[in-house]
Amino acid sequence: MIIDESDGELDSFVQARARGYSGVSSKTCKGLYKSVLNAARCAAWNREEGLPRYFMSAEDLTTQAGLSVQQDLALVNLLGITHVERNGHHYVDGMAALPQAEQQAFLDAHPDLYERSHGAVRLRIAAGEIALGSLAAPGYASGAMPDFEAMAPL
Repeated sequence: MIIDESDGELDSFVQARARGYSGVSSKTCKGLYKSVLNAARCAAWNREEGLPRYFMSAEDLTTQAGLSVQQDLALVNLLGITHVERNGHHYVDGMAALPQAEQQAFLDAHPDLYERSHGAVRLRIAAGEIALGSLAAPGYASGAMPDFEAMAPL
C-alpha cells in the first residue's frame, strides 16, 4: 500500500510504515526535501530488512509545462524513479497562456521535451514517454526562465 495525498507532514511516511504501508509518492508540490528524505528512508529500511519492500512512486498532477514540470522531472530522475504519472498537461492548453517569446525560449532550450502543436508549445510525448536529455543543464533543470515581467498578479 502507498500513502499519497495523506503525505502531509515530514513524518507521515514513518507513521504510515507503522501501520503497514510500504510506499510513498514523490510530489514536488509536497516538498523536494521530503521526497529526498523519503527516498533515503526507503533505502535504509530496505537495507535493514534485507529486501526491497519500501518504495517510491512519482506523480505530480499539477505541474505545467515550463520550469515547474522540468524541476519535477529533475527530482524524480535524482531519485531514480523511471515512471511518473504526469497528467497536468491535460488540464491546460500547453503553454498557450504564456507570451510567445517565453514559449519559444523553452522550446529552443529544450527541443527534446517540447514541441509546437495546435498553436502552442507543449510537452512532446512519444509512445507515452518524454525525453529528458536537455534538462542536464547548469542550474536546476532549465535552459530558459519564465518571463517574470509578463506575469500578472493574481
